[in-house]
Amino acid sequence: MLKKKERGEYGYLKYKKTVLTLGFVGVLAASLGIFFLGLVLNKWETANLFTIVAILGVLPGAKMLTLLVVVLPHRSMDEKEKVMIDGLLQKDDAVFYDAVFTSKERPMHLDAIVVTGHQIIGYTTDKKDKIQKTEEYFKKECELRKADFVCFVTDSEKTFVNRFRMRNEDETVSEKQAVQRDMVLEFIRTAIV
Repeated sequence: MLKKKERGEYGYLKYKKTVLTLGFVGVLAASLGIFFLGLVLNKWETANLFTIVAILGVLPGAKMLTLLVVVLPHRSMDEKEKVMIDGLLQKDDAVFYDAVFTSKERPMHLDAIVVTGHQIIGYTTDKKDKIQKTEEYFKKECELRKADFVCFVTDSEKTFVNRFRMRNEDETVSEKQAVQRDMVLEFIRTAIV
């Protein structure tokens, strides 16, 4: 049995790939079944209502296939890296794993995103990822929400850990900052594919 994973939970990418693959195969099989049933019932004439229903049935499958193509090249980080990040977290920190985002330019993959204080710290093991573009994406999204956040993305574990440790551990958050933080957390949670 496939255990449901929420967006941002470790293992979400594997779960999402499995669900999309099974969904696509199921929709495709159902559409083909409806199409062939229509052929049999209508003496091998393709111009029938079953053909239209089968074609319309493929539309959700096309959406699933598109999402599958976006997430398929990415994989989760190693378990030891996840344990290391979990060990660095403080009580008010929020972490999202297995995050794939889409923008107008391209999809972006981050193995982990930590929101701590007024910082978004992203980490990717994907060496093909354009880190500067990903950082700009988060800065732009924060600006749209009028949230004053520092956005930092790296593909180096050492740099990620150092940046994480440099944060102000005694930082107090005002009410306005707490509202901004909630907006940013909701944006990240809903933007993950």
